[in-house]
Amino acid sequence: MHTEMLTKQFKIAFRPKKNENDGLIGREEIAKLVRDLIIGEGGKPLGHKARELKEAAVTATSEHGSSAKSLAQVIQIWKNHETVIP
Repeated sequence: MHTEMLTKQFKIAFRPKKNENDGLIGREEIAKLVRDLIIGEGGKPLGHKARELKEAAVTATSEHGSSAKSLAQVIQIWKNHETVIP
């Protein structure tokens, strides 16, 4: 599930191909992906998307961001529904 989210939904990861013989991921496949990530063109879109997600997270968690507003709403709901526990 995490692999699917990172590779298809968020598009911030590569999915290595398994060896047909044993179902394992070989060193050649890993080396190919690492080379593409570091010196090839494959890493550029991943880096761009990762920066976009980072900026969105910073915005959401800022003082007036959506996460802070949602948390404030939850706190207000709790305050409005306080019960006294004996």
